[in-house]
Amino acid sequence: MDIELADLPRKAAAHPAVPVFFVVGCLLLGAAAWWLAPRRGWVRGPAVLAGCGLALALAVTVVRPAGHFSAAGLDPFSALQECVAGSLSLARTYEKLNVVMLLPFAFFATLATRRPVLVAASCLLVSGFVEYVQAATGGGTCQGRDLVHNIIGGVLGAVLSVVLLGRQTRRSEPITAGRPAGPGSSR
Repeated sequence: MDIELADLPRKAAAHPAVPVFFVVGCLLLGAAAWWLAPRRGWVRGPAVLAGCGLALALAVTVVRPAGHFSAAGLDPFSALQECVAGSLSLARTYEKLNVVMLLPFAFFATLATRRPVLVAASCLLVSGFVEYVQAATGGGTCQGRDLVHNIIGGVLGAVLSVVLLGRQTRRSEPITAGRPAGPGSSR
């Protein structure tokens, strides 16, 4: 079953815990990022936005009306048996939303940390955690394709950030002695 973008506000209103968790998550994860940034050498503003991006991803995937814990409880191997592969496609809105789910987190986390590979790897861990929670709680369907779509979005966010950082670096490079300063320069 697919969803339409126009249905998203109605779905959010039907599950008030999702926007509440998003706001609380932004406050908590944003504050943690604000505090950690100078201690880790991160850029503070993007670190806070990365925290909010992570809060959004968790709010829309983990905070749902859950069924019940499976008979095996929280055993990861039993939860893994609940997962289905699914087919890779970007034909449906649901699949496209899975691609963009971790993109904001990855984009801002890469801007903050300057570590795109580490950020992309963290997207794998976050997505795996989400799929595990969905399988263990019945609050969603654990799907391999969702994991792949999330990772693609995370890598895309990191790559976009690297491109932006590269452009900023080229603009701020000082003029070297080997190059003329430009038209009308006195040398």
